[in-house]
Amino acid sequence: MAQRVKDRSEISLNGAGNRYRLSGGGRVRQTLQSQYPQKRVFGDVDKDSNPRTSLVVWDDWTGGIGLYSTNGKEGMNRSHFNRCETRFKGHLTLPKVMTEAADPGAAGTILEINERAGVLHCALVGGTDAYVYTPASGVSAGSWGSKVHDFPAAVTDSLNFTLGGTEYVAFAHTGGYSYTSSTSYTDDTTDTIRLAFWDDRLWGIDNTGQLWFSTAIGVEVNDAKLSLPAGYVNELFTGPDAAGEDILYVSTNVGLYAHDAANARFVKTKVAFPQDGTAKHGAATWNGEIYVAAGDMAVWRYDPVGGTITSVGLDRDAGLDSGAGGDVGDIVRLVPVHSGVIAQVNGATNDSIWEYNGIGWHFVAIPGGGLGTVHASDAGGYYRLYWSDAARLEFRVLDTGHVNPDVYAANITYDQSSDTRYFLVTPWFNAGQNEIDKTAIRIRLDCTKITDDEIIKVEYALNYANVAYESASTSDGKSEFSIIGTASNGVTSAEFPKIGTTATPPVANTTSQPGVDFRAIRFKITLNGDTATSSPNLKSLSLEWRRKLKARYGFTFDIDRTSRYAGRSPKEQKAALVTAFEQGTMVELTYVDDTGNSQNYYVDITSMEDVQETGHGEAGVTRITAVES
Repeated sequence: MAQRVKDRSEISLNGAGNRYRLSGGGRVRQTLQSQYPQKRVFGDVDKDSNPRTSLVVWDDWTGGIGLYSTNGKEGMNRSHFNRCETRFKGHLTLPKVMTEAADPGAAGTILEINERAGVLHCALVGGTDAYVYTPASGVSAGSWGSKVHDFPAAVTDSLNFTLGGTEYVAFAHTGGYSYTSSTSYTDDTTDTIRLAFWDDRLWGIDNTGQLWFSTAIGVEVNDAKLSLPAGYVNELFTGPDAAGEDILYVSTNVGLYAHDAANARFVKTKVAFPQDGTAKHGAATWNGEIYVAAGDMAVWRYDPVGGTITSVGLDRDAGLDSGAGGDVGDIVRLVPVHSGVIAQVNGATNDSIWEYNGIGWHFVAIPGGGLGTVHASDAGGYYRLYWSDAARLEFRVLDTGHVNPDVYAANITYDQSSDTRYFLVTPWFNAGQNEIDKTAIRIRLDCTKITDDEIIKVEYALNYANVAYESASTSDGKSEFSIIGTASNGVTSAEFPKIGTTATPPVANTTSQPGVDFRAIRFKITLNGDTATSSPNLKSLSLEWRRKLKARYGFTFDIDRTSRYAGRSPKEQKAALVTAFEQGTMVELTYVDDTGNSQNYYVDITSMEDVQETGHGEAGVTRITAVES
C-alpha cells in the first residue's frame, strides 16, 4: 500500500518500515528533470532556430495526395487529400474553371469522345448514337449539331487517325467498327472492341484477342491472337520496346503483352498481375514509359528500355480519402496529356478525375453525375480535357507547360466557389514521436489575393480524430478561423486555440490559455472565391510548436544516520539504503502526509554519497539523489 509520512524531518524510501530522519533542517530539494536539452544555434539562423520552439512549414504540395502522416521532415510536399490546384510550388489556389456544355438533347451517358477536322464526335444514349460538337474559344461552351449516326451496338473505343492521306475518326463496337472522313459513317462488320494506329496501318482487336490490321480502310487482315480466354482484352495501344522503338501492346486482365510483328504473335512482358477485369481502358504511354491499370486503383509504370516496373497508382500510401469525397473505385481509363497521365476513376459514390505528373496525383475534377469517359483534344485549336457528366459535356483548359499563378494570372480563369467544394487536408503531423505530447502554439499563413469574397479558412483536427470539420466546436477535437479582407494579405498569425473567429486579421487568443496539446495534428484548408480572374493564394502555412515531456522530478536529500531511528540502528539504516540502491526495480519515495497518492513517487536512486564515522557503529550522513523514470 502507499506510504505516508507524519513526522517532521522524515521520509519513507523503499516501502513499509523504511523511514529515515533527515538532516540539515529536514528538507528535500525537488527539481524538474523532464526537459529536452535546449537547442544550440551556431552561425546563420534558419526557420527552426528558436531555442524554445520548433517550426514546421507547408509551402509545397507538388508531391500529390495520399500521405497519411509525416514526421515533419519527409513528405512535406504532399497532402492527404486535395481538391485545389497544387501543381505549383509556393501556391495553393482554386482549380481552373470547369465549363459545362449543354447536352445534345438526348438521354443517356456519353461513352466515347474523339475528334476529326476540329470538331468532336461523341457517342451517347447507351453508346449507340453519334452527335457532333463544335468547340468555342476560351472557356465558353460550344454548340451541338444534330445526330449523325446510329451505331450497330454500344461503342467500346474510338480513334482519330490518318490513313492514305485521309483523316478519319472511327468507333469500335461489338458489331464491328464504324468510320467516317466527314460526318457520314460507314459500318464495318469485322468484330472489334479496341483500335490503334501503328506502322501506317489501322489495327483492331476483338473480344477473343484476335488482332487484325488494315492498310486500306474497310479491308482487314487477321494477325496475331492472344492465348487468353475471351473477355481478357482491356486496351490496344502503342509504346516503346526495349530498343525504344514503338510497337503495339495489349493490356489484359492478367498483364501486358507486346506484339511481335515479324512473327505475328504476342509476347508476355514482365508486367503481370492477378486476374482483374476492372482496368478497361487503363493503359497509356507518356514520357517514354508505359502506364497500365492493374485493377481497382493500382497503376504500374513500366520502362521497357530500363526494364523497371514501379507502382504509382492512386492506391499507394494512404490512397484516396473516401470520407473527404475521394471515393475509392476503379481506374477505368488512362489518357496522356502534356503534363502527365489522366486517370478516370469510377467510384461507388463519387466519380473523379486525377492527373499523375511523374511525382504524384493531383486533382482535376469530380463530376456531379455519371462519369462516362475522358478525352484530351485540341479540336478547334483549343487544348482541353473533356469528360462526360452523364449526357452533358464538360471541360477544363489544359496547359502545355506549367503556369505560375503569380506571373500568368491574367491567363487563368478560376472556378468561382462560394461553398466548401475546394479544400486540402494535410497529413497528420506527429514529429515522428507519437509517444509524447506536443503543444501547438500558433500558426502563420502567408497569403495573397485575399478580399471579402476570396477567403481562406483553416481548421485543425487532433490525435487522428476522423472529424467532419464542417462546424466549429470546442468539444470535437477541431477548431477553425477564416482569413478575409485586404488586411490579411501578407503574414497572418493566430494562437491556439482559435474558435470560429472571422477577425481581420485574426486577433491574439485572449479567451483561454494559449496552446493546444497534441500527439498528432492536421489542417484542412478551404478556399472560397467569387471572381473568375482571381483566387485566394496560400503561399505557406507554418505551425509553431514545442515538445513536451511528461513531468518527471528529481529529489536530493540528506539522511541522518547518527542515531537509532524507527527502531533501526545506523548500521541497519545503511544496509537498507544499500538494498534500495542496488535493487533493479524502482523504489517508492514520499515525504508528505497527503490524502491521496499524488506525492508518492517511484524513483531510481542515481547517486548515494555517504559520510560515515569509523569504528563499529557505522553512524553518518547519507546524501541521496533520486529521479523519476
